[in-house]
Amino acid sequence: MNNSTLTKFLTIICCSLFLNGHIQAQDTQFSQFFTAPVYMNPSMIGFSEAPRFTVNFRDHLPSFKNQFITAAVAYDQHIHDMRSSVGLNLTVDMAGGLMNTYFLNGNFAYNLPLGSNMNFKGGFQLGVIQQSLNTENIVLMDMIDPNSVTGTNDLPTGESALITTSNTKLDVGAGFVLYNQGFYAGASFKHLTQPTFEYTGNDDTDNKLSILSSVHIGKAFYLNDPFFDKDRWSVVPNLLATVQGKNKQVNAGAYVGYGYIFGGLWMRHTIKNADALITMIGFRKGIFRGAYSYDFDLGKVASAAGAHEVSLTFDLGNDPYNKRKARLRNQIDCPTMFK
Repeated sequence: MNNSTLTKFLTIICCSLFLNGHIQAQDTQFSQFFTAPVYMNPSMIGFSEAPRFTVNFRDHLPSFKNQFITAAVAYDQHIHDMRSSVGLNLTVDMAGGLMNTYFLNGNFAYNLPLGSNMNFKGGFQLGVIQQSLNTENIVLMDMIDPNSVTGTNDLPTGESALITTSNTKLDVGAGFVLYNQGFYAGASFKHLTQPTFEYTGNDDTDNKLSILSSVHIGKAFYLNDPFFDKDRWSVVPNLLATVQGKNKQVNAGAYVGYGYIFGGLWMRHTIKNADALITMIGFRKGIFRGAYSYDFDLGKVASAAGAHEVSLTFDLGNDPYNKRKARLRNQIDCPTMFK
């Protein structure tokens, strides 16, 4: 993409934000949602007593010169004596060099065993959102010279100056999950405080982050007997459905694993139209798991198609000592997709 096209694209964003006075923000969703469980649901933490660390990186619409980047890091673990789990996650979302949003959340979940083969976890999230604007890169419509062939943007603007370029708001969320080794089903509700970001000093009530509601479910099917085969085939159909304001989307597909290798295929749909076909390949051994995915865009922005995504997980609960300790306590194993 050339600089002229990129400038026009960013100008459209600026005019939408400041001339119309509406942000209507929407959370970034990772295509590899199951590799970011702490980000997805505050109850999906502490599947083992040992610490788990996750890293997720997403480059959305890379042909726009890597202008839309989301990165997340998280830590979580279970505290057996308290039947509770704790976690911490930080997410950074950079949009077009114009807006940066930081999410910092602490997570707490309580585990309730339901018989010998099922667990229920309820989780709570408390944190802050910090959002800032880079006014140096803002180009408003009246700044563009209509007589210029290249579209120079050195004209003075008649728009009022912003009263602030930064907002920090309280962020609260909750969720629950029902799970065993081969099954999980849960729901989460993020941004219950629906924070409003005020920049113009006018009526900014529409510039809010709406509640993000999501439902997620998956079931593992094993295709061979682990007692007779060294490696085990697993197929895990799974689904993530989200609603945030007027935005709705569904990710549906399947994760397939054999030995150290796993992969998957998903379709993301916005209810009105197919959005992307997601392909993934990964490797796991011991405490480490890494995966790469690519979104093949099926929407109207096909010229700027796609998204690269990388995930890394270091789960100390998968080392031999911690796995043996969990077996001695008859602890229900982590769902297959989150290993």
